[in-house]
Amino acid sequence: MAASRQALRTSLRLQVACAHVARPMAVTPRWQPLVQKRYTTDVKQPETSPPAKTYSEGTKKLVFGLARLMGYYSTESTAIRASHNLYRICSQQAVHHQAFYQTTCHLPDNFQTWFSITHLHVWMLMVRLRAEKHSKVYIQELVNRFFDDTEQRIRDHGISSGRIVSTYVKDLLAQFHGSVVAYDEGMCKDDPVLAAALWRNLFTTTAGNATDLAYIVQYIRQQLKHLDQIPTEHLTEGNISFTPPMNEFEGPDPKPEQVSKPETITHERS
Repeated sequence: MAASRQALRTSLRLQVACAHVARPMAVTPRWQPLVQKRYTTDVKQPETSPPAKTYSEGTKKLVFGLARLMGYYSTESTAIRASHNLYRICSQQAVHHQAFYQTTCHLPDNFQTWFSITHLHVWMLMVRLRAEKHSKVYIQELVNRFFDDTEQRIRDHGISSGRIVSTYVKDLLAQFHGSVVAYDEGMCKDDPVLAAALWRNLFTTTAGNATDLAYIVQYIRQQLKHLDQIPTEHLTEGNISFTPPMNEFEGPDPKPEQVSKPETITHERS
């Protein structure tokens, strides 16, 4: 009987001792952060942006004066800044309307097609820029952006030789100047002349027909009219747009004698 009571006392002492040991572990600083992280939700305070800096009128005048003194607002600098956006919009047309050029007009998907379509939009923009006061500066910068991109695209096709790249660029530059003359003549004369220029410079001898030519001729006339309505301040800021091409004709369909494929096809570029 005495042994049983002694065993009961020993068991109670062990339970009390374990209770005193386990309780401090539950609140020990080592584990407290883990428990709080698991069972509590952190409420993040909303981030407040720092207040915008304000500058005095004297500081603004000083900065603008220095910018003007350093040529930031000169015609050349303004033209360079605007030309990047002007050319970017021209270069996007072949991609944004790929279905029209490749499916409707049956143009092949290659570098030459991209170059010819981009060149066509650069030329239309050049026509609009000619009416501006500093047209030569803006046109030159636009053409510079065009051939900077052209050279980079040639290199992206895996051609690393500077001599070969230079030869390609010279050939494309000669094609560019010839096409500008041909497009100008077609713009000033009539649709058959413009269609002939397109056939020599945009279409190949194995693709396209009279309907394809008529679509592009109609598109050019529409864009020239659209660009003519863009204000000068938008143009000099590089803020322009082209309207989407149409795969149908406005008004009555053009007659074959109005827009037709040239009878004599040559491989020469005009």
